[in-house]
Amino acid sequence: MSVSDMDDIKELKEVMETLNETVPPLISGIVEAVYNAENSKELAKNTANFYKELVEAGMDKDHAYQLTRDFMKGRDVASLVREALSSSGVMSGGEVSEDFGEDIKQKIEKKMKDKMDKEDWD
Repeated sequence: MSVSDMDDIKELKEVMETLNETVPPLISGIVEAVYNAENSKELAKNTANFYKELVEAGMDKDHAYQLTRDFMKGRDVASLVREALSSSGVMSGGEVSEDFGEDIKQKIEKKMKDKMDKEDWD
């Protein structure tokens, strides 16, 4: 094994250790923030109101239900995290910056804000 290979292995180990230290707490914090009891109640209320307003506007219940499911999928934290990791290059073999955790956090927060702004249900 060459010195270059050893350096690559050492660098990979450092990246993996950094990911192991930063990503799990980051994801846990995001999940907790999104799925805490107060947010869950608010999401349930908004979802019910969304469905109710569609039906009251004259949409058939099956179509309203389908749109409501899409509304809920847009708030799926796992999908947001996967999308953020994918766009950061981590899941496609791209370079990982020293500020990886902060980059991911900012991308997830932006995606969540964009989705909420786009679907202003209040």
